[in-house]
Amino acid sequence: MNIANANILICPFCGAEKLVIQLLSGNTFGATQWSDLKTNYPMLQQPSPVQQCPQCGKFYFTGAVKKQRGTDYSFEKGDLNYEQIKQALSQYEHTSLPPEEEVLLRLLFLHIYNDTFQREGVTPAGQPAEQDVSLFRKQVLRLLQIWKAETLVKAELYREIGEMNECIRLLDSLQADEPFKYKIAEQIRRLALQGVTSAFVIYGNRGDF
Repeated sequence: MNIANANILICPFCGAEKLVIQLLSGNTFGATQWSDLKTNYPMLQQPSPVQQCPQCGKFYFTGAVKKQRGTDYSFEKGDLNYEQIKQALSQYEHTSLPPEEEVLLRLLFLHIYNDTFQREGVTPAGQPAEQDVSLFRKQVLRLLQIWKAETLVKAELYREIGEMNECIRLLDSLQADEPFKYKIAEQIRRLALQGVTSAFVIYGNRGDF
């Protein structure tokens, strides 16, 4: 992984600048992917798709703001924690977002929630409060409504919110034409029957699936 001069993001609300990582080159060696579609590339680091402005505190989409090429390097990705992604959801709650940005925001919430509470290979911060579980369910159901995801992904998301019957119904309707997808479907089914909701490793540092 080779670092290039940083990108400078311009906050659309106050005009403040934020330097984030920009790569000259990278690779996918050592990648890990989980069942919720989160992928970690240690040698292909990218800035978070949603950033918080360090000056005004508001959130914006990385791909939708003005950028400049900096003269210095930066390793800053601007990753959000769980409290920050909840604030970002609140900021955009009554905003009509383009479909691709709404999917991006809610998928990012899904990943951060799982990072915090229920991801294989990650130590949880503790048990989520009832309101957090309710928020998670609400966001995933909205994601399922607006996202044209394939059946296997939908089944997995229903499992993660505890809708095991719907998860299995979707798996029963699945026509997996690839052995790898079939193995993932069987893993989802096994966990659903056990009542397990955590996202699991499909491939990566904890071993290939």
